[in-house]
Amino acid sequence: MVAIMTTENGQVRTILYIEDNAANRQLVEMIIERRNDLQVILAENGRDGLKLAEERQPDLILLDNSLPDIGGPEVLAHLRMTEKTKSIPVVSLSGSSLQDSGEDETAVFDDYLAKPIDIQKFYTVIDKVLRL
Repeated sequence: MVAIMTTENGQVRTILYIEDNAANRQLVEMIIERRNDLQVILAENGRDGLKLAEERQPDLILLDNSLPDIGGPEVLAHLRMTEKTKSIPVVSLSGSSLQDSGEDETAVFDDYLAKPIDIQKFYTVIDKVLRL
């Protein structure tokens, strides 16, 4: 599903959200739809997310760390090794933290957002990463 909106200058940024939980996908889609300068593409697993990232080359990827098929860090590694996707910023949006395993999300991801989502922080991080 794609929600398309336009801005005053016509520029729309695309965000790919890779998340296996349908309720979380719906929530993030609703949050993004509040903005007229963003559109969202949804993927329910890592494999679909990687395929969509290569096909659509979004401006930003939001990535859950715990996916049923491929874990978030593995998805990120694949994105970073692929020519078409290596420069796309990736933000971890997850209830589980890489810090639990001793890793720092900001050292691996471009930024990190925790669940439950703080909507104001969500917009702040999106704007910072997209330089809006």
